[in-house]
Amino acid sequence: MKLNKLITSICLTFGTVLFVSNTAQAASFTTNVTQNNGPHGDVWLESIEQNGKSINKFSFVESANIIHNDPKIARKSTSGAASTDRGRLTSLNLTTNEDPTGNEIAQFLGNNNLNYIIDTEDQGSFKINLFFDSLIRADNTGLDSLFFWERGMNSDLLVQAIDGKGNIIGNAIKLLRKQQQDAGFQISTLEIGNRIQNVGSWGVSLEQLGVTSLSGIQIYADNKFNGPDFKVIARKSQGQFAQASVPEPGTIIGLGTVAALAFFRRRKSM
Repeated sequence: MKLNKLITSICLTFGTVLFVSNTAQAASFTTNVTQNNGPHGDVWLESIEQNGKSINKFSFVESANIIHNDPKIARKSTSGAASTDRGRLTSLNLTTNEDPTGNEIAQFLGNNNLNYIIDTEDQGSFKINLFFDSLIRADNTGLDSLFFWERGMNSDLLVQAIDGKGNIIGNAIKLLRKQQQDAGFQISTLEIGNRIQNVGSWGVSLEQLGVTSLSGIQIYADNKFNGPDFKVIARKSQGQFAQASVPEPGTIIGLGTVAALAFFRRRKSM
């Protein structure tokens, strides 16, 4: 193999990884819920169906580290960026807050009631690290690992994987409002009074994020994202089935480097 062909091959491999990472499309799934008191009450997630398989074991957000969250402005009831929100007739003993702590964010996301969400003002910005209660690993099931729901189906959200120390890993992907699938139910939360809105959903795989495992995710939005009002829950990894389904971008690049070194050594010995 000539040197220029080898370099071209390595560049194409690297370029392919970036292309897949940046153009990955959010997948669809079916949300099965049990509702009490209609859109204003509890919306309990029972299971998720995807690719003909049922998912009923989940990992929930256990803690949250707020890197940035626009603060609430005095005398304005709905200012700031990300706040905790719920349905008027929901049953969990959680109090909403327009300027929440990381612990309050984790409490609202850390359960299977899809009417406890994070509400974001349209002009607000935030960056928050969310950690799940267990390590999420890629496997050979062909199912997504992260599931998002968004009230109103009219906003975007940026997501990137993090390790146990909160370090960014893999690549960021932007979940677009136009990619949302109708989740099949409606909710009404305190932030929007008595209005009832449809809920959309996104499914995300670890392959899309460019990793084979993660401890959590970093979520981000600014005033161009139109204020995502969301919930996120992860599929619990099954240890006996978990395995790397795709190599991480860094692994592929490393393999390309090894190939290049081997080529030069062979050239030197000839």
